[in-house]
Amino acid sequence: MGFIKAFAGALSGSFANQWLEYMAPPATMRDHVLMARAVAVKSKGSENNDGEENVGVITNGSRFLVPEGACLITVENGGIVSVVAEPGGYTYTTENIPEAKSMFSGDGFFASTFGQSWNQFKFGGQPGNQQMAFYVNLKDIAGLRYGTQNPIRYKDANYANTMLAVTSNGTYTIKVVDPILLYKNLVPLDITSGQGRDVFALGDGNDGGVEDSLFAGFVGSLAAALSAYTKGGKSIDEIQGGTVEFAKALNESVEANYQWGSKYGLEIVNVQPMGLDWDAASVDLINKFNTGNLMQGTVGAAYAQTQIAEGFNAAGQNGAGMNGMAMGVGMMGGVAGVTGAMGVNPVAPAQPTPAPGNGGATSAGGVANGASTGDSVASGEAEQSPEANNAE
Repeated sequence: MGFIKAFAGALSGSFANQWLEYMAPPATMRDHVLMARAVAVKSKGSENNDGEENVGVITNGSRFLVPEGACLITVENGGIVSVVAEPGGYTYTTENIPEAKSMFSGDGFFASTFGQSWNQFKFGGQPGNQQMAFYVNLKDIAGLRYGTQNPIRYKDANYANTMLAVTSNGTYTIKVVDPILLYKNLVPLDITSGQGRDVFALGDGNDGGVEDSLFAGFVGSLAAALSAYTKGGKSIDEIQGGTVEFAKALNESVEANYQWGSKYGLEIVNVQPMGLDWDAASVDLINKFNTGNLMQGTVGAAYAQTQIAEGFNAAGQNGAGMNGMAMGVGMMGGVAGVTGAMGVNPVAPAQPTPAPGNGGATSAGGVANGASTGDSVASGEAEQSPEANNAE
């Protein structure tokens, strides 16, 4: 009892001539469709070529085509009987044939991802003669939109874990990594029972609020994902390119808070922000942080000296004279205190160079060895006038 593999890969011409009727995914299984009921397809060689027929019920001898990017699930009374995730053609049999299998996992990827789910949820009783067949979309479900109405607060490691706020909007992409969990925990009952809709798609207005729930989980995990992303030294500006690293951080956050993977078999594979902007208060904090970095060390000293020089120029242009000079000297003293407090030694003003052969007098004819122009004492001896010499 189970499936016997007839061929691998796509349906070839020879098998198409033999398989006048077979089960396959419906033509509507695209875009945001997660799961759909199998349809009966009549090939061109069939006498009654009516295209597709939404049947979904299989019996002994039913043939199935499993294309790339799809997974076949058969159920009875809500219990999963068979899973086929390997592309190819299959024949279902209720007979006890050794080569008949209940699970085809393809290249081994699905064996490792939903093998445990299969053992947990597979049908435990004796299957009857009729079962329902569904196809799960394993391709990327892209173009799911998101947007934040209010700023999201997160800690940015690039700014000393300062709490910043950001708004964002864009699209994200999800993928089914465990069809069994998707069927058991997310697909609405009116599809799995076979009594209602034939297609389960996101955003069609009839998904039972599933997309709204996914949206809430996605936005609710953005703050933790942004904080985790910046811990590696990356700026959130880099997210604009739709980085894989941010998708991983977001997927981990979604799993931790909403169990998308372990409960629904879903995974975020890509995020493409169209807008990512700090609010005004965050921009102000970032500017102050950057200015503080600029004012540290020798860069800060150079910045302060530049400001003082500009102040001198402004004082000279305004005719401030000695008052402006005094103000500049006061500013220089303040800068020395600030730079000293920051561990930066202020630069001492250059000393004037003595003129050669002038006994230590400056080239400007003014000050020598710290003496002012009004002093008359040199080397500790008083200078005598000619009258005093005559008196002697």
